[in-house]
Amino acid sequence: MSALLLCLGLLAPLHAHAADTPVIQSAAEAEMARTITMSLRDQPPPYYVAYEVLDGEVATASAVMGALTSFDHGPYRSLRAEVRVGDYSFDNANFNVSFGERDGVRVRGLPHEDVEVALRRELWLASDSAYKGAAEQFSAKQAARRGRSGEHPPDLYPSPPLVTGPTPRPQADGPWAAEVVQRLTEGLAVESELEEGGAIARDWQGVRVLVSTEGTRAWLPTGLAVVRIEAITRAVDGAKLRNTRSWVGLSAADLPSIEEMAAEVDEMKRWVLALREAPVEADYLGPVLFEEGAAVELFRQLAVPEISGSPPPERAPDPYGEGETGPPTARVGRRLLPEGWTLVDDPTARPRSAGSYTHDHQGVKAQRVEVVRDGVIRDLLMSRVPRDGFDHSTGHGRSLGADRRDAMPGAVTVRPDRSRSEGRMRRKALQLARQAGLDYVLVVRRIEPPALSEDFHMAFSGDGPLPGLTRPSEVYRLYRDGTEEPVRGLEFLGVDRRVLRDITMAGEVSDPVGVMDTAPGPGRFSIGTVGGLPASWAVPAVLVTELELRGAGGQEKRVIAAPPMPVAARVQTAPEAPVPPPEPQP
Repeated sequence: MSALLLCLGLLAPLHAHAADTPVIQSAAEAEMARTITMSLRDQPPPYYVAYEVLDGEVATASAVMGALTSFDHGPYRSLRAEVRVGDYSFDNANFNVSFGERDGVRVRGLPHEDVEVALRRELWLASDSAYKGAAEQFSAKQAARRGRSGEHPPDLYPSPPLVTGPTPRPQADGPWAAEVVQRLTEGLAVESELEEGGAIARDWQGVRVLVSTEGTRAWLPTGLAVVRIEAITRAVDGAKLRNTRSWVGLSAADLPSIEEMAAEVDEMKRWVLALREAPVEADYLGPVLFEEGAAVELFRQLAVPEISGSPPPERAPDPYGEGETGPPTARVGRRLLPEGWTLVDDPTARPRSAGSYTHDHQGVKAQRVEVVRDGVIRDLLMSRVPRDGFDHSTGHGRSLGADRRDAMPGAVTVRPDRSRSEGRMRRKALQLARQAGLDYVLVVRRIEPPALSEDFHMAFSGDGPLPGLTRPSEVYRLYRDGTEEPVRGLEFLGVDRRVLRDITMAGEVSDPVGVMDTAPGPGRFSIGTVGGLPASWAVPAVLVTELELRGAGGQEKRVIAAPPMPVAARVQTAPEAPVPPPEPQP
């Protein structure tokens, strides 16, 4: 075995590093020095090598109706190895490969113990595979460009190295994850009309270790805590009724207390049970008032593709010779919001908000970017993926796993030119409803987050428009006399970014709301229940002049009655004394 390791070059330099250099960093530095010398016949050598090691702990727990169904708590280490061939102006990256073809990024698990030879073995395997994939991708990209005219931006912005000292690895709170899912679902277990009531929680705490040939040697603390819960029942006509709640923070300590979350869960439960007798809103065309919870989803689902400046990757020509990349979605000079509005992304503004961080996944310092000024896009969020008209990253390059480091929002604040009171907005909404010949206006309280959406939509030529937003989970009619009536079965129709320009009135900007997200694209809807990266949005409630929503009831009535509740579950107990709020911390 020792002879084999010597042949691979894994034993000789084991003691060539400073004694105080952590084993993970010394192993990465040694393998990076070997990787940069790799060569294949008739292929360019690597010019850029970057390793990212996520080293920490993760705790994940799920529960159904008060019973813990799964729990896992332990160490987590993973490696992302990126190898580029060519040079900064033209390399293998930013090019879509076909299914089954390789590129220059590999992700592998790492040993949990600091055994350098074991760590270097995984680094070596990942680097070898990444270099071979980069060479294949480089050849495919060269072939795709043959015969094409036009200028192309470079493939990577150079960046000054980031050097920080090692930082201790924090620990995930496993007992908290188990307790929160059990406590939050206990109140759902006593409702016989609920078909399902489940929760999942995750606490990930660790460090992001960055090592690159540009000189970066950085240890960046990282972490997230997320809790999701849902309740499902059926209407009399068989329609599935679903409601959810989510909380996202950098750690469990940054989330509301379990008692506060339980109060929101109780509200969620009451709402979904009340929908069983609620009418179906079959067709609606008129003004829509989005309360703060729904406004967060309205802005982040519609605005993110317009403010994230990473251009789409190049594509190889299809069999008909077409493959040129079209214009990017995000365009400077486009009106996105009403006149006088601003949109600012500043991950450093609130250190403990869900979207706060000091440096992005490429080691670039996070910057404040005023993306929208006076309603018009003036700047864009950028990663190190270049784009015409821009010459640097704004520190917003983040992604999951092997995905390209695209620009994605961190901590966004949307601010109107003027804020109105809730009463003023409701009166204006009813006035617009009367002009449209309606006796009421629809108010949307909550919209399903993309990660929790169960809908899948696809349209072909000649089909009707797609919804454009995920399904609203809480909607009610607001009548002229102030009466509120919940409605169900609704879905948006034909919503796109132009809706944001139709905002006619806004309220006060809310406190930041944590969400789980990723870069623009279909991946935003497939990150998983507790997947994604934390971000935060502070937005006002808004009134949109006109939207179209359509609804439908169920197709089959329930045949089998719900099972009877256990006797113990029917016993009514006196309510507990309210828990006093915690003392404010200095």
